[in-house]
Amino acid sequence: MPKQPIAVELEAINREGETQVVRDSGLTVQGYSIYLRAVEASGLALATWVADYETISPAYQLADRLSLVLAIPLTVLVPGSLMPVKRESTATAGVTTTAN
Repeated sequence: MPKQPIAVELEAINREGETQVVRDSGLTVQGYSIYLRAVEASGLALATWVADYETISPAYQLADRLSLVLAIPLTVLVPGSLMPVKRESTATAGVTTTAN
């Protein structure tokens, strides 16, 4: 049975040492990663890497388009001060912003 996509995730990342998600403005953002979260037949939710970008604009554009095309939510894990302007929510997909 194929995986069922449930969300597109956009994360700000820091690559000093071990790559980690930047959830507050205290860490330096060194890029952005996009993941597709899907549920397997077993019920296990896994994330598949899609792309990395140096800047927020192309990363956000791709994540937004994937969300719209697949009609699934976009979860943005980027500090609020680095967020681009949010798009209008649609009936089939929405933007969830998680910032500290």
